[in-house]
Amino acid sequence: MTENPTYDVVVVGGGAAGLSGAMALGRSRRSVLVVDAGEPRNAPAGHAHNYLGREGVDPLELLEIGRAEVAAYGVEVLADRVVGLSGEAGDFLVTTEGGRRVRARRILVAGGVVDELPDVPGLAERWGRDVLHCPYCHGWEVRDQRIAVLATTPMAGHQGLLFRQLSDDVVMVVHDGVELPDEELEKMGAIGVQVVHGTPREVVTDGDDLVGLLLADGSVLERDAIVVASKVHARADFLGPLGIEPVPFEMNGVAFGSVLAVEPTGATSVPGIFAAGNVTDVSMILVASAAHGTRVGAFINAELAAEDAAAAVAERRASMFERPAWEERYSGDRVWSGKVNVQLAAEAADLSPGRALDVGCGEGGDALWLAGRGWQVTASDFAEAALSRVAAHAEEAGVADRVETRLLDVRTFEPGGETWDLVTAHFVHLPDGGMVDVVRRLASAVAPGGTLLVVGHAPSDLHSGVRHGHVSFMHTADQLLPALDDDWVVEVCESRPRTQAHPETGEEIEIADATLRARRKG
Repeated sequence: MTENPTYDVVVVGGGAAGLSGAMALGRSRRSVLVVDAGEPRNAPAGHAHNYLGREGVDPLELLEIGRAEVAAYGVEVLADRVVGLSGEAGDFLVTTEGGRRVRARRILVAGGVVDELPDVPGLAERWGRDVLHCPYCHGWEVRDQRIAVLATTPMAGHQGLLFRQLSDDVVMVVHDGVELPDEELEKMGAIGVQVVHGTPREVVTDGDDLVGLLLADGSVLERDAIVVASKVHARADFLGPLGIEPVPFEMNGVAFGSVLAVEPTGATSVPGIFAAGNVTDVSMILVASAAHGTRVGAFINAELAAEDAAAAVAERRASMFERPAWEERYSGDRVWSGKVNVQLAAEAADLSPGRALDVGCGEGGDALWLAGRGWQVTASDFAEAALSRVAAHAEEAGVADRVETRLLDVRTFEPGGETWDLVTAHFVHLPDGGMVDVVRRLASAVAPGGTLLVVGHAPSDLHSGVRHGHVSFMHTADQLLPALDDDWVVEVCESRPRTQAHPETGEEIEIADATLRARRKG
């Protein structure tokens, strides 16, 4: 077993919400681990309802089916309990009660809630059988039966209204200290719900059969079902160290327990941690929890997809704009033709030789051409491997005495008062408009009366199929003009067409060079 394996998502809780979220993620080819403590809220119930296509299914059977379904998409399910969580988005460390430690880029909390019942002896033992809470989950099964509604809050009238729809024999037992609003009492009387007062002493049974409630006055209220509003508490203690604490869930000022606060996406206050299902909303029935899990799983996948794309962009940019990639590139086969760039030959042919700075010189084609025409050239690049090739080629061409190599990163270049009569840069590019700052730096190195020549790939080249995905760093010549102040005379500013062979097909295609030539006033 790999030590601390990493998953895209660890799902805490394998109920309807957790498995549905895992399904959405697994079908999106995410690596997912579901950690489930095996304590579903609806375990005491014999059947689940209002789950279209699975009406009346045993809740535990439904989860077994769900686990098999997510496994088909590569989701792993671990029977264990999460007891620790640390780290941050992209690198969470999850610790389980059984000693497992795994890492995850994202966390989906779907552990549901725990029900806290009123302190009436015998009530908890029958929870999920004939002690019920939801008319939509269990109401049909007790239709036309004798029902008691325990009024533990001033909002108990709501349950009285809904269960009265299902039975003509509904009695509301109001606990000590609870006062139902007058309007609620009036409603109960109007719809035929009898109201008695006093906390019940206990649930009365005969063997395994429910008899009813022993009331405060000592009488027994014979009932077939007891309805009670439980207080629910979010299962999320392990989130505390990260600053996520359950918040009170209230209705009309009455506390009904606690939940995790989330955004519409399921995101919590801590980046990278999401929650779904009953742990976020106690009113969610089974199918709603499943739907919420699917929705939040989709949001997590979208966030991961965006993160993956950003990483791919960063990696691609590193291969194009960072030194290690170019060191590697110039350490292999020859990269360029060794010929002078077309626009340099066109624009520098009429200039009197002097001192020239060739920025991003590569293997030296431009530097050698200038040196051959009498220029004293500083050939600069940020790849030492490139400069080694320039020196060797200059020696071979017999112009080594007129070519100096210099390691220079144009993004941080400062001339420090040194100037050249010609500063030229061909096809040096930076993303996100970064070339304006580069041109400003280059301009500061031009001597009075000297020439600045910057040539790049024009955005119109995209149609050619040669510059796939390069739009973020291509530029027109006029986009570089903000780098020049009033000390400059712009002599050329255009996208200049030329032809070249397509690198894949060999076919001659039309492209354009964004060409900026400017003279510094003397």
